Amino acid sequence: MRFTEICIFLLVFIWMIAHLFETMRAKRWKVALPVLALALSLTNLFFNRHRWQMVPIIVFLTGMIILDLIHRKHTTIIRNNVIRKISIIFSFLLFFLTLIFPLLLPVPDLPEPGGPYAVGRTSFRMTDPDREEIFTANPDDVRSVLVTAWYPAAEQPRREKPATYWDQDGFTGKAYSLSAEMGTFWYSHLSDVRTNSFTDAPVSTMEEAYPVVIYSHSFVGLNTENTMLFEELASQGYIVFSIGHTYETIVSIYPDGEIVGEDYTYIFNLFNSNSEQEIQLYEDFETAGDMSEKRGIIRQILTVDDSATNMLLVRTEDVVFVLDEIEKLNNGGLFESRLDMDRVGIMGWSFGGATAVDACIADERFKAGINIDGWPYGEHFNSEKTLSQPVMVINAESADETDHIVGEMVFDRSENDSYRLTIENTSHTNFWDFPLFFDVYKYLDYWGPMGAARLAEINNTYVIGFFDTYLKGSEVSEFTENADLFPEVEFKVQLR
Repeated sequence: MRFTEICIFLLVFIWMIAHLFETMRAKRWKVALPVLALALSLTNLFFNRHRWQMVPIIVFLTGMIILDLIHRKHTTIIRNNVIRKISIIFSFLLFFLTLIFPLLLPVPDLPEPGGPYAVGRTSFRMTDPDREEIFTANPDDVRSVLVTAWYPAAEQPRREKPATYWDQDGFTGKAYSLSAEMGTFWYSHLSDVRTNSFTDAPVSTMEEAYPVVIYSHSFVGLNTENTMLFEELASQGYIVFSIGHTYETIVSIYPDGEIVGEDYTYIFNLFNSNSEQEIQLYEDFETAGDMSEKRGIIRQILTVDDSATNMLLVRTEDVVFVLDEIEKLNNGGLFESRLDMDRVGIMGWSFGGATAVDACIADERFKAGINIDGWPYGEHFNSEKTLSQPVMVINAESADETDHIVGEMVFDRSENDSYRLTIENTSHTNFWDFPLFFDVYKYLDYWGPMGAARLAEINNTYVIGFFDTYLKGSEVSEFTENADLFPEVEFKVQLR
């Protein structure tokens, strides 16, 4: 909880304790406690209007003030001593219940990145007039994507607050809550989370140009889902462009104010998922005799799903188009001459990790790629083509043998240096910002037990170490020697 919230609960608690002692009931200062607490509560709600978790304490406090006023007028409301004691216990129980949501769903600020640069953030609409938008019924639609950039800023702007995690109008929070079937408000408070990024700050001139990293988000994800990692990369001298794959992301809010939500119903109606064939392949996997046969079945699973294959094709086209557009940004505007297009990497989580692998095979302008726990669906990976770039695979602790085989397949496909990390006490859903915001969810098996801060330390070390090696020219030894610092990481290296 934030400082003002702690003060509110302390004031209410002291006021309630004071009611238990006869000598303190008549004290004048006691009257000021609930008034001050209510004023703080309403002020807090006004400035943090998405913080619905504080509504229960406001309702409780208002009710207690009304009861106190009635009590003062009628001296004693409840005359029976036993009932009075039960009422006191019940009121304290209600008070502690009001603490649940603020404690379990806090509003933490993102941890400060560790690099020497301040961090800027800006967004673009990138439209390809030559590519038809196949995810809508309108034949005149062309493909547009939201791209948000994090970059090394010249300095932290004075008197300017850093950007919030989500938009202040609450559209992202509402869209995400609806997508998660949690009403319209459950995730709204993330609009009050402060980042370390400053909107449209000038780019740092400490270097002539900076290497570029493109990010592709998870299935039904957001292009802000790994903001902690983006800020760390930017603070270390990278310019990160995160793509929102339109209609396949929960919501895209363009700089001109247009809001476009997800539309998976239409997308899935476009393609045949071949789910029955996929189920049969998983059954065949269970009875397969050797590893060669199992790998062959996994390869079929990765290609049989037409929905995944076609969505991945659209994503890869998005990435290649965005890379073309990024090159144009060097010609003027915020990033004029600041983008080193000879040093471009790509990364993604989950389906975004599959996109990163697919894009590396499709376009050799990418010099290095990172797949964070993604299955490489699609035709590119399962063709005769191989990865000519260095690649790193970051895997959660394997849930079953299929996960292990898929991770090994990506690791083995690179003709260049390849690395594989398997991180204990993690599941697939650990690799984004939400474990920081909802630590309690790990007890509900939403993600593995590893703490968000520790996983961020691991991700920052290896992701930046990998890109430093293959985009900035650092020695491989500087990257690989970190293995001793993280005993929970199984680290495999294959140098070509």
